Amino acid sequence: MDQSYLTDAELPAAIDSGSGADRQALDFINSWVASELLYQEAVKRGLADTEEIRRRLEQTRKHLAIDALLNEEIYNSDSAQVSAQAVRALFNTNAQDLRLREDVVNLSYIKSSERAAANDFRSRVLRGASWDDALHHMQGDSVLRQALLQSVQRRYFTKATLYPEELWRLARTLDEEEVSFVLTTNAGSYVLTVHSFKRQGELPDWEYIKNELRERLLIKERRRLYEKLLGKLRQKHTVELYVGTADTVGTTE
Repeated sequence: MDQSYLTDAELPAAIDSGSGADRQALDFINSWVASELLYQEAVKRGLADTEEIRRRLEQTRKHLAIDALLNEEIYNSDSAQVSAQAVRALFNTNAQDLRLREDVVNLSYIKSSERAAANDFRSRVLRGASWDDALHHMQGDSVLRQALLQSVQRRYFTKATLYPEELWRLARTLDEEEVSFVLTTNAGSYVLTVHSFKRQGELPDWEYIKNELRERLLIKERRRLYEKLLGKLRQKHTVELYVGTADTVGTTE
């Protein structure tokens, strides 16, 4: 009789706590049981050790080994790093190609369930408190804290990513660092301030573009390391191509 066991340690970590954990655990166990029953039946029918299965297992083993090698040599290598100076240089030399294709705003806002709480926040900022200090006060007050639904600080948005759409219309009317009036929408009451507003065709803020530039350079550096690794391996091995009824490629040390 075939026997398989599922231990508590093998249950996904996400099931360990939280609401609905028992239901998630039961679903996982039922799925595991179904897989085991099907697998054992496949084994009994001799379907687990066919030539096709062995070929696919070998292909999977090969892909996993290649991934492990590339992670070690390229993706997790200290060599595949991009300096801040290189990113800045790319920004300086490619400025004309980096001009924005759409308007981008950098802003902060708070969203409150109560208009009065939003007004209290706005009044503190207008009286001279910094945005952070006013937010800390709101978070520390037992009544105001309950009304605070969301706080966003110095985040970039386009028209498509800023919701609700009333926020975009309001942001377009504000000068830099100006504090808005309380905007009440179906989602809540907002107070916002714009730190920068860049229009289509203008150069983006450094903070907005630097991660994209770093990723470009990182891809380029990883490609260089990949080609370098392949070059070393080609020197280490002999690659022979046999042309007959079917093309065959072999490698030898």
